[in-house]
Amino acid sequence: MRWRFRQISELAVLWAGHRVVPVTLIAFAAIWAAVGLSFSFPRQWFLLTNMVGTLIIFFILLLVQHSQNRDMLALHTKLDELIRSSKAGNHWIAAEKKDADAIEGMRQQHHGQISEGAN
Repeated sequence: MRWRFRQISELAVLWAGHRVVPVTLIAFAAIWAAVGLSFSFPRQWFLLTNMVGTLIIFFILLLVQHSQNRDMLALHTKLDELIRSSKAGNHWIAAEKKDADAIEGMRQQHHGQISEGAN
């Protein structure tokens, strides 16, 4: 099930990010407005427009967030492996999981080491 969701998510994100989509959406909006104008924009027309637009935006937001989370996890894994295989201190591995104060302390310590090395 999880594999299927990831496959569908990747396909939807690729489709939503395609360069033809904005042109299609503009054409669809123009047709939607023309049809609405021909019906004198009944109240249900605005309600349907608002509902469909909100659902589409919410769906795309969830797909993009899922894709970004997966990409960020892969990036962190690659960076951890680079740290592990280099001369960098292993305390930098999984720094993103520490709280903000600990990360700031690590950053200050690193900048202090750079300053000492320059002298």
